[in-house]
Order: sequence, then structure tokens, then C-alpha cells
Amino acid sequence: MKSFENACAIYRKFNSQKNAISRIKMKLNSIMASIRFAIKPTLILTLIYLVGFSAIIQANFNYIDDMGRASAGYKGWDNFSRYTSNFLSSFIHVGNYLTDISPLTQIIAVIELAIASVIVIYLISGKKNYSIWMLIAVLPLGMSPYFLECISYKFDSPYMALSILASVVPLLLAKQHKIIYALGIIAGELIVCTTYQAASGILPMLAVLLACKAYCQGKKLKNVTIFVLVSIVACGVALVIFKLFIMQPASTYVSNGLPPLSEILPTTITHYKKYCKYVLTDFKSIWTLLCVLIVIAFLVTNTINSKHNIFRNFIASVICLIIMGCLIFGLYPILEKPLFAPRAMYGVGAFLAFLGVAIAASRKALIGNVVVAILAWCFFVFAFTYGNALYVQSQWTDFRITSVVQSLNEIEEFSNDSPKTIQVEGSIGQSPILKNQPQNYQMLNRLVPITFQGKWAWGICGINSYYGLKHTQVENKDSFKELKLPLRKETMYFDIFGENDKFLIVLK
Repeated sequence: MKSFENACAIYRKFNSQKNAISRIKMKLNSIMASIRFAIKPTLILTLIYLVGFSAIIQANFNYIDDMGRASAGYKGWDNFSRYTSNFLSSFIHVGNYLTDISPLTQIIAVIELAIASVIVIYLISGKKNYSIWMLIAVLPLGMSPYFLECISYKFDSPYMALSILASVVPLLLAKQHKIIYALGIIAGELIVCTTYQAASGILPMLAVLLACKAYCQGKKLKNVTIFVLVSIVACGVALVIFKLFIMQPASTYVSNGLPPLSEILPTTITHYKKYCKYVLTDFKSIWTLLCVLIVIAFLVTNTINSKHNIFRNFIASVICLIIMGCLIFGLYPILEKPLFAPRAMYGVGAFLAFLGVAIAASRKALIGNVVVAILAWCFFVFAFTYGNALYVQSQWTDFRITSVVQSLNEIEEFSNDSPKTIQVEGSIGQSPILKNQPQNYQMLNRLVPITFQGKWAWGICGINSYYGLKHTQVENKDSFKELKLPLRKETMYFDIFGENDKFLIVLK
């Protein structure tokens, strides 16, 4: 009898192990099926992004901070608590001295964008298949004019793209245990905060959209509420951890501090107004019109393709859009002195991509899909305009600096080894080609930097570091203009004043 019981116990144990192995196999098969689903659209989007960014990559433009990193090899992201960027850069560049390895860094960024885009399609559509409309709709995530500045950075682009990927990956865990989901959000948001904080609103935006879609599709309000609360709490915990244990105070051209408690609301409103004003002036009229139509298309499709009554769905969709709109710029509006550069506003592209995919995943949305496709095409074309603008600006900058250097070489003091100091006043402005464009984009004025000018550290970096001026230092000051130095060289592009060891270049 005892032997029979032992045999039964062994059989149950064996059967239990067999069932466990079977469950593991099923889980692995499901994972492999998901990977197989993701490979093809990831490759397609990688190719589309690479083509879209090709003009930017070919321009080979050292974009602002790139000039310093290319010439000195430093990291420097810890100034803004971007420790993940610092850490990963050692692996990507295979050392602590960062050399220019572009376009490898930009290719890495493209792959990250493609993976993030496929995840967004899966999360919003809830399907392991995709349509051409979905692939087109998700393109603003990376092809929006605001993210174009991010991809322009040869050194920063992988970590800026990683901030988007880290924002969407945790939502894949939403159907797991609440603790696992919360831990995933905390990890993802900490990566966001230590790579590029401009993406801090992307995860909350997507979570709000998913909650709205779940509610409109008939999911229990209790489950939707739990999902939202877990997402909010986890994001809050991540931000508290970052604030208390990781973040370093920064107060330069931006500040990561908060205004006084009594000033938070008016300051936030003022910053939102400024961000919205930039969007309206940056975007061409047709872009703005298409964005409005996309919002309307989302309202219509999300209202009619659901299981509640139309009025309730409409209200839920409106609330969803309002909350998402407040989250577009992440935490930046509440900061004392936020960044308003285009690279800080790529949440706009994420917002449009999320709505576009939601429209593409809906039934009977042909008109909405066409509108989304037109906007994606506008952004796609603008990427080439911008990339070629970088190239002509680079040529213009090289010509202007070379002209100055050649003229300096003709001045007697620069033929000896005595130390000399140069200051720069004025600016070379935009390339004549950009100025003469019959249909100039306001967006280009903010995206294309003028890297030979006075009163800006990056405006003198090129002449200071890239042309081998011996025994010469270029200062980011303007004190020499008060000395009334004699005129030494006059041309149609610049004047050179100076004597002994002090020289002032006045750009025209």
C-alpha cells in the first residue's frame, strides 16, 4: 500500500512537472510568435526611418554639442542627471573617450524608434497583425519636425530615442500582475529621466489612451480605474526616486527646479501658452489643419466604434484628449525654467502618432487614415528639406570661417608665436540659399543652428577647435569692442580690428 502511495506521489509530481514544462513551452511559443510578428514591421519601419533621415545623416552636420564632443571626446550628460546616457556611451563608443562614430549612433536610434513604433501599434490595436495604414500612422513618433533635432545629434540620438522606447515598453506588462507592471513603469521612467526627460509625458499619454479605448470597448470601469491608478502611482514613485536620489540640481540656460508653491500654477500656465505658441508658429498652416482633422477623426472613430452609448463615448474621448494634451510636454511646463527648443517638444509627434494608430486600428476610418497619411507625408518631405538645409548651412559656415582664418593669416601678429586672443561679434546668419527659399519654413529658423557667431559658446567652437589656430584663443566675450581697436582688415563679409594680442572679428 505504501509503495502504491509512493508511486502515485511520484506520478503526480511527474505530471505536475510535465504540466509546468508544457506551460513554459506555451509561453515560449507565444513569445516567439510575438517576436515573429514584430520582425517584419520593425524592418519595414527601420527602412522608412532610415530613408526619411538620410538627408540629415548625409549632411554630416556637427549639431551644437556634437562640436565639443567630437573635438574633445567628453561625455558630459551627467550635468543634467543623464547617467544612463553616460553609462551606455562607453559601450557604444567602446571607451570613455567619445569619438565620432556616426552614422552608427543614428542607426541605433532608428532601430530603437522602429521597435518603439511596433510596440505602439501592438498596444493600441491589440492585434498581432498590422496594416499599411498603421505603419504610416505611427511615423510621426520619429518623423515629427521636433524629433528631427534629436536625430541630428550624432552623440545624443541613441539615448533620446531610448527615452521613447523606455516609455512604451513597460505598458507591455499591463496584463501581468500589478506589482510587475508597476516595477516595469518605475524602471522605464527612471531610464527616461536619466536619458532625456522630454519624454516624461509619453508613457502617461499612451496609458490614458489605452484606458480610454478599454473603457469605450466595454471593459469594466473598475479594471480601467485600477490600471490608471497603478500607472499614476508607479510614475509618481519613479519621479520621487529620481528627485531624491538621482537628480542633480541644474541652473544654466534651463533649470530643473520648481517655482515657489504659490507660483506653480501661473508659471505652468505661462509655459503651456509658450509651448503652444511655438507649435502654432513652427507648423505650417496645412500641418495645423491636418492635426485638427486628426483630432476630429479620433473623436469620431473612438465614439462610434465602441460598446457604450455614443454620448458617453464622446465624453470619454474628449476627456482623454484633454488629459493627453496636458501631458504632451511632460514635466517641463511645471519647471522653473524649462527648455523650449524643438528637441524638448517631441511629445507632439508621439501625441499625433498615438491618435493616428488609434484611427488606423478602427473600422470605417478611410477618411481619417487619408488625413493621417497626408500629415505623415508632410513630415517625411520636411525631413529632407531640413537635412539639406543643414548641409547648405554647413557649407556656408565652413566658407565664412575659412575666409576669416585666411585673413588672420595675412596679419603680421599671427605669423609669430606670441599668444593672441580673439573675440567675435555679430553672426553669419543663415545660408543665402535658406534665406532665398520662396516658401521658407519657420521651423527651419529654430532647427538650423548658426554655429559661427558671437555671444554663444557653440558659435565660436568651430573656429576655436577645428582650424588649428596656433597660439590663439577665441573667447566667448565682447569686451574688445569697447577698446576701439584699429581696423586691420575689411571685407564684404567681416571686419577685423586689433593690435598686439587682442583682435575682434565683426561679422556682417
